[in-house]
Amino acid sequence: MIVESSNVPPAEEQPLTYHQAYEAAYRFVWQYMEREPIDPFLLMLASMEPVGSQETSDPASWHDWLACVEDTLAEAPLPRFPRMTNPG
Repeated sequence: MIVESSNVPPAEEQPLTYHQAYEAAYRFVWQYMEREPIDPFLLMLASMEPVGSQETSDPASWHDWLACVEDTLAEAPLPRFPRMTNPG
């Protein structure tokens, strides 16, 4: 659910902690999964789920997240799907 408020500046003006950014990413995948409930999303969300005193239900997911944050801060290129080349 998207909630708009005139008291909240646009998202690009609000810095997020690593935990807040992770939660935003989790919510993003979750809302997509609700539209497209396929097994890979369910499996990914199960391992990403924030739990209690641990960072995630699968501790490796948190370490993977931190590596992605480091890549982003280092301005590494985004991964892309292979582009189809025109055979002609």
